[in-house]
Amino acid sequence: MRPGRIEYRKDILLLLLYSPGVADEVNEPIVGRTRLVKMLYLFRKEALSHFRKGTDVNEDNFYDFFAWDFGPFSREVYDDITFFILQGFIETSLSDEEALPESEAEWEEWLTSSGARDEGEEIDEYREESFRLTRAGTDFTRGMYETLSPTQQELLRQFKKRTGALPLRALLRYIYAKYPDDTTQSRIRDKILGSSWYH
Repeated sequence: MRPGRIEYRKDILLLLLYSPGVADEVNEPIVGRTRLVKMLYLFRKEALSHFRKGTDVNEDNFYDFFAWDFGPFSREVYDDITFFILQGFIETSLSDEEALPESEAEWEEWLTSSGARDEGEEIDEYREESFRLTRAGTDFTRGMYETLSPTQQELLRQFKKRTGALPLRALLRYIYAKYPDDTTQSRIRDKILGSSWYH
């Protein structure tokens, strides 16, 4: 990997972590794998076409998502998070944010499909994690971030602010309402779209 040129889907993951967001500070943490998956899903749907100018990232080499039991899902996002943790570019810490059942189900799906555990094997109690760049990750990503135009930087900031400020359930509800074709397999669709879920 070399800093500067934005070539891969992984670069967008790093840039989202690096970008200022709600608190307008560089490297604001993002809480939860499910939130990261849904953020990257929305980035593909709503931001990539505006962001990609001058980069090598496009719909063909971005994350693939499929309709799953709990909405649009991508195992590739989990793979890349794990890759960067092992490379020392991303660090995690336990979060106080409520762990939703669908977050645990996504985690278990990835563990099973990636071969990290056998189907039916018990896992420890699921806890929500917060993700941020390490010093090495920050130094690496800064080079890419500084090659972006002011418009691209502002797009990232506004996108992270909007998707990071929403409670996860509200973010899910937005996705389910706006992109119903990608939630056709969901076992919780009616629950998410029902207003009683939020009161």
